[in-house]
Amino acid sequence: MKKVISGLGIVFATISLSACISVSESNLESGKQISIMSQQAIATCGQGNVDTVSTSSFKCKSQGTR
Repeated sequence: MKKVISGLGIVFATISLSACISVSESNLESGKQISIMSQQAIATCGQGNVDTVSTSSFKCKSQGTR
């Protein structure tokens, strides 16, 4: 149970630190994968420049929406 709470805490912290991220999956394994993709998205797009994240990809905000 502690691992689940810890994992969800990491996911929510990552999401809150990277502005608005649209999450499309909701089970536990998907949560772990989204956390990994969120970290990659922040590293690639930059803090606050992530548009969406899914279990298999992410999308940076376009230049016009920054």
